[in-house]
Amino acid sequence: MKRQVRNWLFGITAGMLSLAFAACEKDSLTPDDSMDEVYKAILREYVDATVVPTYRSLAEAALEMRVANQALKQGQSAAAIEAAADAWMTARIFWEKSEAFLFGPVGEDAFDIDGHIDSWPLEKNAIDEVLANEAAGLTSASCWRMDAEEIGFHVTEYLLFRDGHPRASLTDAELKYLIAATDALIWDCVLAYVAWAGEANVSPEIKNVFRENDEIVAFYEANPAFQQFADKLKSGTGNYDGSLAAALGEIPAGCADIAGEVGETKIASPYDTRKTEEVESWYSWHSLDDYANNIISIRNAYYGGLDLTAPKANSLSAFVAGKNSDLDSRIKAKIEDSITKIRAIGNYNATTGAYTYSFYEVVRDGIRSEQVDAAVEACADLEALFGQISDLID
Repeated sequence: MKRQVRNWLFGITAGMLSLAFAACEKDSLTPDDSMDEVYKAILREYVDATVVPTYRSLAEAALEMRVANQALKQGQSAAAIEAAADAWMTARIFWEKSEAFLFGPVGEDAFDIDGHIDSWPLEKNAIDEVLANEAAGLTSASCWRMDAEEIGFHVTEYLLFRDGHPRASLTDAELKYLIAATDALIWDCVLAYVAWAGEANVSPEIKNVFRENDEIVAFYEANPAFQQFADKLKSGTGNYDGSLAAALGEIPAGCADIAGEVGETKIASPYDTRKTEEVESWYSWHSLDDYANNIISIRNAYYGGLDLTAPKANSLSAFVAGKNSDLDSRIKAKIEDSITKIRAIGNYNATTGAYTYSFYEVVRDGIRSEQVDAAVEACADLEALFGQISDLID
């Protein structure tokens, strides 16, 4: 997703800093720290405890997809197909939990990893053409060069799932396509991690996979502005021209963007048009969990960590609380409200983790309109709340 980075000028009093960082540990910030130190501390927590660990988990989960597919190649037992589907699902969850920070290396102005692995609707006719006429000669490298609507998460999903369940079997052409498309997906997931963390900071296994495709390596090396992006964001260097404020502005901007996308593009648009093909992740019937995980990615970004129940001291939430405690409280409440209302679309059972309805069925049958409207409204409110952060810091 594309967004304009705002050159925010922050001002904050010592008393406000005291509120924002009252819970800091001994080596954390104090009210006497400069604003540069405040920004650096927040960015460091955000990058090191949220962004990079998410992309590391995504890359590692992607490699498990390859292991599962190799087992599937040896024999299409029900257990092998289910294991491949489970590996896809695990990687998918980590990807959806990264969508609050789809800027920098993954954005369309850089490597466009988001566009390459998460485009939908699928080009079904093109996919059928590959299966009918091209699968025999398909390689992982040639698959990586295909149009985004013919590869990525949703093509691999299509090959593995039907009606919310792993398929009974795959044809030889489907299996070949799955293995090649999965390798292409793996390379993109690994590229995201390497670009953020830096090649020197990933495991030998990840580095070896990154180096499998010379085209990807050349693509990466031709874009130095997006290499070791974690360091660039934490220091406000590179495209940020030394502005820590501009770097910090990426956090609420990313949160606002995905909140708006979930409500408007992922939920409202297919529901209003009744176009089931526009429902994301509808072959696996994982749509509502995808959307909830997008909001969880917002919570992770705002709280400065993964799957936290409360914000860290050096987080954007703590910063906002120091400026406007009511806004911070409203944002935190609206995050939870959005997750709850998204899940309510499918009549989610928190005890079993199951839904009565998939979003595909909701769109197909035009049901649950009250719950859909409530979820769309909650996401719009969340987007607007993150937009208010700029009013605090102008």
